[in-house]
Amino acid sequence: MFRYFAATTARASSTSRLGQRVVQSRRVLTGTTRVGQIRGMSTQQNNSLSDSNVRYTIMAVAAAAGLSLFGLAGYAMFFGPGSMYPKPVRNLLREAGMAYMRPPEKQDLPKALECYEQALAQLDALGTSDSQHARDMPHVTGLVARVATVCTEMGDLDGAIEAYNDLLERLLGTDGMRDATTQVRRLLDDSLDKNERQGILRALGCANKLAETYEARGQRSKRRSAVLPHARAASTADADMAAQWYGWCLQLVMLTYQNHFNHQQLADNKPTTQTPSFDPDTLPSYFPVDIVTSLMYNAATFYSSNAQIELAEPLLQRALDLMRHGADGDETNVCRSSILMSHLANTGVMSGNLPAAERWSIDGLALAKRFPNNADCLNSFIALTYDLGVVYEASGSLESARVQYRQAAEIATSTGDDDAAKLASEAMTRLA
Repeated sequence: MFRYFAATTARASSTSRLGQRVVQSRRVLTGTTRVGQIRGMSTQQNNSLSDSNVRYTIMAVAAAAGLSLFGLAGYAMFFGPGSMYPKPVRNLLREAGMAYMRPPEKQDLPKALECYEQALAQLDALGTSDSQHARDMPHVTGLVARVATVCTEMGDLDGAIEAYNDLLERLLGTDGMRDATTQVRRLLDDSLDKNERQGILRALGCANKLAETYEARGQRSKRRSAVLPHARAASTADADMAAQWYGWCLQLVMLTYQNHFNHQQLADNKPTTQTPSFDPDTLPSYFPVDIVTSLMYNAATFYSSNAQIELAEPLLQRALDLMRHGADGDETNVCRSSILMSHLANTGVMSGNLPAAERWSIDGLALAKRFPNNADCLNSFIALTYDLGVVYEASGSLESARVQYRQAAEIATSTGDDDAAKLASEAMTRLA
């Protein structure tokens, strides 16, 4: 889902990819998550020191071990026991598994997809008269999810998008897909059946995957636009759909969290707020920290790639707050926090806020140094070292910039990261 390293060129004023209310005891949903509210989440002041005409090449780090567990944890749907399926369907699933559940070099993805789709068609036919196999049952929607996964692995993004849309419609219905606030009200209902709540969380994960797939297809079309002029319009349309579904996910999570938080505030005789504390202990129990932070990370990197730093930055900051800036000392949280700081350093460079970029780089390096054998910490250390060089270069401290670029090049070379080493070497040549 995430690229290992990506080099981008950005103006200091623009970017490319880096990277509720409760009344007494009755919860009443109010408000929506809009652009202004995301901006309002930011705690960072922008004191621009850079020349808007200068171009800087930045290095973006991505999670080697997978900062985003969202696609896995939130979206996880499992097939039911084999006994749930009629024998013809079991036979098809067995055949599909033999083609799919193999090492990549031995997989037969077209065969697997064919069998999964046939099995799904049979279940849907049975479901018209047998509620045990209704189209929204977990063992049926799990099969739709598998179809989407196989399509993605085949590079058939059109098929994956069709499957994800089908899955969402099965889980939520057409109305539920249009308006996330419907699902917020359901999640806030303490009497909601556990299976129904799980269905909403599956839909949330699916919507995130749908956004990612639209984003990926849009990027593919953008790359093709140089030789296929019509691909640019397709890329723009897919970016719009990705933005719609990232927004849907954020609205669902943030409105649920805000209402839940204010309910607790009232219970403790404290005033309600427009923005929750982003302390992990205040999240609803059904929203694990890694799910929420991963969604924020995914959306933030999308916004960054579309020159919307004002949306990306507060999401990265709040994700970092939920991880407590790695203060718990847990290796995973420390290294993931360093990744978030590397992206915040990049947003600082690209928005011209060099003091913020320097601070995030230094703080991120302090975290990354703690676990040098962790892939995420190592990757962010290289990127942060390089980006600190960018800060120094933009500030006119060329000797300090050379030191950072040289260190980044040496570490990248020693770890076999040719792209990062090349980028750092080019920076040193530029300042020679």
